[in-house]
Amino acid sequence: MADDWDERFGWAWDLISEDPARRDSAHLRLDGLRMARAAAVTRQEYEEASRRLLPDGLWTGSWPGLARLPRAVRYRLLYLDWEMRFPHEWAWHAKSWSTKTSLLRTFHQHVDELSGWIRTVLTDLVLLAVARPHRLGDERYARLARVLADDPLRDRLRELGEHADEGVRLRAGYLTWVVGTRGLPEPKPSQWREYLTRQGLTERPAERSLLILSEIDAGRVPILVRCPRCAGPAEVACPAPGPARPAWRVTCSHCPHTATRRPEFKQGNRWDGSVVYDPVFRLPLWLQQPCAGRRLWAYGTGHLEAIEQHLRARVRLANGGAYLPAYQVELPDWMMPLERRDELLAGIAALRATVPATG
Repeated sequence: MADDWDERFGWAWDLISEDPARRDSAHLRLDGLRMARAAAVTRQEYEEASRRLLPDGLWTGSWPGLARLPRAVRYRLLYLDWEMRFPHEWAWHAKSWSTKTSLLRTFHQHVDELSGWIRTVLTDLVLLAVARPHRLGDERYARLARVLADDPLRDRLRELGEHADEGVRLRAGYLTWVVGTRGLPEPKPSQWREYLTRQGLTERPAERSLLILSEIDAGRVPILVRCPRCAGPAEVACPAPGPARPAWRVTCSHCPHTATRRPEFKQGNRWDGSVVYDPVFRLPLWLQQPCAGRRLWAYGTGHLEAIEQHLRARVRLANGGAYLPAYQVELPDWMMPLERRDELLAGIAALRATVPATG
């Protein structure tokens, strides 16, 4: 059991295959493993399923003595390589920013015990990070570059410093500065901005989609509920979102019912398929129905749209591009399998049909 990594994750090499069919097969394998964990009844069954799932199973075993755990290291590197080469597939199937940063931090802390092949793989990952737009946690690659710095790395950074793409040139120049400047503190985002300032440039932040649930929690995206007076659709929102316990309002468009509340805290919902309520007034959501043996629900039309976009975004575009939904949304395990996509989309269409037309 201490060295069963190949048995648990040997299939995972297909996640970084250049063959889309092999990657799809590996994705379906992950779907099945996730569903097996969701169906676990006992704690032992849950833990055993987690051992075979990415990224959870990467934490099996201990870190001390990396040289004595070559298979464990290979699959931890594989997870980082997957995020680097196919970031959108990684984000769909096994996204964990904390796992990414923890792995990079641990390799940084244990750099003295890394064998030559591990250092080579990490160096390649550093260079791949230079060749793509910055992603969350990539400053850890800059920290690795400082401890991995050798003449071949410096030479390859100089080559990338003459790249045709301006972004690649800037990132390569930044790493060259970080590696070659003694006395600098550990690399962090503010250093990147300082470097750009030295070049007479300012940061142009990449467009990022908003977290839909955060927008809902702040009251900026309305929640659609069932009116307690007429049973018709009503909206819950925060007219003036602010930091100091703002007032929320529920308003029905079919009857005079209205109410206001300043919530001390927002209540959550059970995940057992029972009726789902809004977090402030505890009114049942308008958009909910049984689906695939579970309960499909959304706080409002914006949330429903985000779920649909996320489901459709899973389809790989023919030109290799990635579809970026307007909002980010996390889906529960039971909604992840590709085979359920059509049933879920049909459920979403049925829910949307219940929303009354406006104007």
